[in-house]
Amino acid sequence: MIKAKLLSLSILAISATALPANEKPNIVLVMTDDQGWGDVAYYGNPVVKTPHLDAMSKEGIRLDRFYAAAPVCSPTRGSCLTGRHPYRYGILWAGENGLPMGELTLAETLGKAGYATGHFGKWHVGQMSKTIKQTYFPGDKADPKNYSPPWENGYDTVFATAASLPTYNPYYHDSPQLGTPGYKFIMDKPVEHGSMIGLRFRENYWTGPGQFVDENLPGEDSEILMGRALKFIEKSAAKKKPFFTTIWFHAVHTPIVAGNEMRALYPKETIEGQHWFGCLSAMDKEVGRLRTKLRSLGIADNTIVWFCSDNGPSYIHDFNSAGPFSGKKATLWEGGIRVPGIVEWPAKLKGQRVLTAPIGTSDFYPTMLAAVGIEAPENQPILDGENVLPLLTGEKKERGSYIAFQAPVMNDKNVHAKKGSLQMCLHNDRYKLASFDSGKTWLLFDMLTDKEEKNDIAAKHPKLVEEMSGYMTEWRASCARSAKGDDYGH
Repeated sequence: MIKAKLLSLSILAISATALPANEKPNIVLVMTDDQGWGDVAYYGNPVVKTPHLDAMSKEGIRLDRFYAAAPVCSPTRGSCLTGRHPYRYGILWAGENGLPMGELTLAETLGKAGYATGHFGKWHVGQMSKTIKQTYFPGDKADPKNYSPPWENGYDTVFATAASLPTYNPYYHDSPQLGTPGYKFIMDKPVEHGSMIGLRFRENYWTGPGQFVDENLPGEDSEILMGRALKFIEKSAAKKKPFFTTIWFHAVHTPIVAGNEMRALYPKETIEGQHWFGCLSAMDKEVGRLRTKLRSLGIADNTIVWFCSDNGPSYIHDFNSAGPFSGKKATLWEGGIRVPGIVEWPAKLKGQRVLTAPIGTSDFYPTMLAAVGIEAPENQPILDGENVLPLLTGEKKERGSYIAFQAPVMNDKNVHAKKGSLQMCLHNDRYKLASFDSGKTWLLFDMLTDKEEKNDIAAKHPKLVEEMSGYMTEWRASCARSAKGDDYGH
């Protein structure tokens, strides 16, 4: 039975029993950038080599119907941190605004529960400086109102960029033509650094207020940021302190670059293809490095590792894949929001399973609180996500509630809708209701028999369309109230 009212949007009193510090699970949320559902070998991609993700998908729980909260990165990232839909906190598109200080993040809530907290890699939900300009954010100067770095959102240890940078030699790269075709690097003037004359990318790895790494960082970017993350994990483990970390790779977002070692894995591909697939394999190698380190430290069993992508594959090139699904990044067709998802927690979750129930990035927040055994704070704003531990443990087979989406249409070439309109969709355990014209017309698909979204069955189920569109209207009104700050009680 699907919930007809907005019961899931109330302030959730998560049923939990607080755990002693030595029993609290460690939590690692790993996210890639622009990796499509089909950009892994375990879903049948005939070219890409992802042995470590393949192993994780077999040993853990493979989430075949896992959704990013939005079809682009910044809104999705905010949902991971807050458990809320992007329209509640005002980040509707990539590089837009900063996370409001009124939001409660998973890092803040877990930090108060005794966790060490660390963020490594891409941030993209706020500027790192009030005075120094970073890439992607609008305008030529830093905008103080968009200042919302990790250390202001609950993180104690930080090695993060505001947005994207090259995925090899991230600060200095002397061959921009080797990046993905169609992408123009955002560079400052050429600079000389050691023996290499290159172009300094206008982005920094920040470590705290007014502090960023200003020396060259050579090699695979995925390896660089994972190295910092593993030092944080080792330090926390040595102190026997539970830790929460978000490891958000820049791979495989443009500028896509791979080193010779990773490119050599794909000798039959074009130079561009070698960079693309090599970048994926470099990221996969670091996932393996993470899992190996957790085992060597003796903490793998009681560590939750959750892997996913932030949205579907980029539409600016064709090396990537959405698998069997329609659409790519920027659209609410399945290809834009259904992404690879894997979770493992050997101490509590039986592995070697595949789940087909819908789960999304907004579920991270309430689910991790439940796993730790703490309730949502009294001043918790309305949540869209739900505690899906009963699904992960096998106690439940179906979600039993809706997951709702809305996003602006910014690119009519990919979304197949008029630029400036609103796209919306609503999922339950079986059906997907969708509109790409601001709700003027609705499409209905049976996700169990038509995952490719080829057969619109709205005309055959008018009552279901009425029920689901009515829920969508009520939910959107709730988001609009949140956007005004109505549910900030702190």
